Amino acid sequence: MFRLARLRVLGGCLWAWVVLFGWSCLPITSDVCRLEPDKCRGLAGAFCKGDKECAAGLFCCQEKSNCGGGMCTIACAADSDCPPDMLCEHKMCFYRCAKDQDCAKGMRCEHNNTICEYP
Repeated sequence: MFRLARLRVLGGCLWAWVVLFGWSCLPITSDVCRLEPDKCRGLAGAFCKGDKECAAGLFCCQEKSNCGGGMCTIACAADSDCPPDMLCEHKMCFYRCAKDQDCAKGMRCEHNNTICEYP
């Protein structure tokens, strides 16, 4: 019962945020984007064909080997430049992982099981 009430409150807060500030102000990373990039238009991990398809502060990595040919991400020089659920590799932020199941379909948990990348 308490969980359901807490979920309703969280859902209401999220909806209020969207109404007041719009989708673009939501955090740029989430488990949804990590696992289902097709549901995260413009956010980190989302599929893209060019920079204009990514949210402000992100760019479209079009490398086939790391980004699957088009993935919104953040430029970085160190892990501290990335959101907490991401790490810096190849000067780009990638989602953290411990195993392949922590990554979206088609991605692998690479670099000693630290980041999700397209092979």
